Amino acid sequence: MKKAFLALGVLFMSQSIFADCFQINEKDLSVKWTAFKTPSKVGVGGAFSKFTFDGKTKSTSIKDIAYGLGLKIDHQSVDTSNQARDAKIAKFFFSTMKGSEIFARVTKIDDKNITLKVNMNGVDRDVPMNYTILGNELKANGVIDILDFSASKQLSAINKACLALHEGKTWSDVNIELTAQFTTCN
Repeated sequence: MKKAFLALGVLFMSQSIFADCFQINEKDLSVKWTAFKTPSKVGVGGAFSKFTFDGKTKSTSIKDIAYGLGLKIDHQSVDTSNQARDAKIAKFFFSTMKGSEIFARVTKIDDKNITLKVNMNGVDRDVPMNYTILGNELKANGVIDILDFSASKQLSAINKACLALHEGKTWSDVNIELTAQFTTCN
């Protein structure tokens, strides 16, 4: 879950300045990640298919809705488009974590960055993320190190379960991406 984003676009300026109201629904959010395997650091992308959110659903600005937005993610809802891989990740990585959910909340937002407070495996960490708003879409990217969430045991277990496929290397850094599609209020 990672990387930087572009500056605010002209499309944002033309659509967002003149809108009176924006809104968001759960179906308009996505939570994606990219983990890495092999010594050459090959990415494996996935998403979480089950989560809920809380916070404002309507406001005069996208940033105002984003600030305070909270997510409760069912970490067993791993979706990599490969059922066998999903089952391994759920069993060897997430099943031994404390709790069955990941919690995240936007605690700070400025013109370029979001701070996402993440609770995973019973550990809280602030995760800096770069974001852009282009049109009615907010996209934020950041990186977590799963070792920061006391998950060395889980990393070791998934590495062992996938030793041949990962060529003996499973990386601890994971790129995260949050995308939110906003609509104008009726």
